[in-house]
Amino acid sequence: MKSLLFCFTVFAFAIVASSDLASDRASLVALRAAVGGRTFLWNMTEAEPCSWTGVTCNNGRVTALRLPGMGLIGEIPAGLGNLTKLQTLSLRFNAISGPIPVDLGNLVELRNLYLHGNLFSGEVPEILFGLKNLVRLNLGRNNLTGEISTKFNSLVRLDSLYLEHNGFTGSVPDLSVPPLTQFNVSFNRLNGSIPSRFSRLVRSAFEGNSLCGRPLQPCPGDNNSESDSKNLSGGAIAGIVIGSLFGVLLILILVFFLCKRTKKSGDSSGVPTSKGVEAVAMVPREKAGRDSESGFVSNSVSAAASVATGEKSLIFVGNVDRVFSLDELLRASAEVLGKGTFGTTYKATMEMGRSVAVKRLKDVTATEMEFREKIEEVGKLVHENLVPLRGYYFSRDEKLVVYDYMPMGSLSALLHANNGAGRTPLNWETRSAIALGAAHGIAYLHSQGPTSSHGNIKSSNILLTKSFEPRVSDFGLAYLALPTSTPNRISGYRAPEVTDARKVSQKADVYSFGIMLLELLTGKPPTHSSLNEEGVDLPRWVQSVVQDEWNTEVFDIELLRYQNVEEDMVKLLQLALECTAQYPDKRPSMDVVASRIQQLCHYSLEKGEKNQQDSFRDAESGFSQQYYSSDSGLSQA
Repeated sequence: MKSLLFCFTVFAFAIVASSDLASDRASLVALRAAVGGRTFLWNMTEAEPCSWTGVTCNNGRVTALRLPGMGLIGEIPAGLGNLTKLQTLSLRFNAISGPIPVDLGNLVELRNLYLHGNLFSGEVPEILFGLKNLVRLNLGRNNLTGEISTKFNSLVRLDSLYLEHNGFTGSVPDLSVPPLTQFNVSFNRLNGSIPSRFSRLVRSAFEGNSLCGRPLQPCPGDNNSESDSKNLSGGAIAGIVIGSLFGVLLILILVFFLCKRTKKSGDSSGVPTSKGVEAVAMVPREKAGRDSESGFVSNSVSAAASVATGEKSLIFVGNVDRVFSLDELLRASAEVLGKGTFGTTYKATMEMGRSVAVKRLKDVTATEMEFREKIEEVGKLVHENLVPLRGYYFSRDEKLVVYDYMPMGSLSALLHANNGAGRTPLNWETRSAIALGAAHGIAYLHSQGPTSSHGNIKSSNILLTKSFEPRVSDFGLAYLALPTSTPNRISGYRAPEVTDARKVSQKADVYSFGIMLLELLTGKPPTHSSLNEEGVDLPRWVQSVVQDEWNTEVFDIELLRYQNVEEDMVKLLQLALECTAQYPDKRPSMDVVASRIQQLCHYSLEKGEKNQQDSFRDAESGFSQQYYSSDSGLSQA
């Protein structure tokens, strides 16, 4: 009887789960019918949507929907709120218009909502303030209006709130959400003073408004501190000066005695000796049939490594779901992912099954204080197209940086590895979405200030998530270490004006990004052997091929199978050539680059249908000559 009851219960749960998934599928089909276009590549003959592009399932329900930069046009229909188990919804960088649907309030388990880069209008619906599990909310770069509600305070788990480039009016509310660490309201119509709790943020978070107060210019009447200092008597000022001198003298005496004590303690200071660090270094862990795997520390020396590191420990930055000790990291099995400009990167899998990426830096020129300050700055840079920095370790002979592990590897590996049978080609939609996401990530880095740059942009530093969303890595490291591998000038990415790897301008970043775009379009790395003439770089090769009208030889053969995208491909090629102009002042900014790629991703369905008669007949037919007239600009490149 009990067995029968158990089977009946399991059967009932199966029916309910199947019904729920069918409901999820119906919601997705309705969304596709309303805003979908040629970029939707869902196989509608499949009963379950879990294998559809951008759809992630767990326990028989849709838990994530990611459709960034897919050229979606129109309004979101009612019914999307039926995806009640959804945790992540990303519709960013499309052309979706109309109000934000109120039935999104039914997504009570939603943690991440990315709607930026669209044409949403109206006010933020009240129903969104009931999403108590929301951690990241990005509504930037839309046409939203109204005041920024204080009801954002009801989102008690909110960590990131982006509202920039909209039409919000009124003042900046004093949002007291405890974990709120990322906030941006720039380029709206806001006025008044900035709440003091936001004074720690960068200027770019508030620019483009009529706001005052830190981190912007002081508000009128905020000069009390200066007037107070003027009203101080001469005796009070003298007392302050004498007290300060006495304090400095006391500190110097304490430092003298501490240094003397440290000298006597010798090697017991807690700083690893060179032999101790050898124990911490990567020591192979034997595994049958897997030569590529190694351990950070073998079991026999893990205790010695712990002693060698003394009081040094991993420092975590930002929001980390679960911290782990240095000892756990050292015991992890480590697979070499690659050797890059600043050192070797490993995939470290710890005993509890969690994987992280660990970069072991070489030739670090920064002092410990400089290193810590710079890494802390890097840790504050949070963007959906940047690889999150989770922690770091610094000792005299060992410097480690810990990142989230990106399961799909790098763009370079995806383009150039496994070119034989069984290779999964990258379609145009995926390539253009990668270009768009990477451009937005780099543009965000550049928005931090006129001297903020990446310094080492290349396809191997564009990493990919399971859904092929790009994440830019290695930003900020150019200021800490000297290159240990082939310079980018030789490998083809470095701008011609760059002479110091630690001093790369934003326009030099644009050049490197342009090379990466050409690589994405042609399928050729900058050092490809088909660039026959010695010293001919990828931009000049592309220009010569286009000028000689060897049209089909320009683009990757894998792109020739896709119809109705040739104009988009030509426009992106033109943009790449502009990015790789010889002189920096001729190159566009990354903001402009990202905007132009976004326009390509918004290429409308109607235009695609109009140009359908101009598509390829086969891979040998070549591109239509109309796109290579003098009007396109390519023949003059």
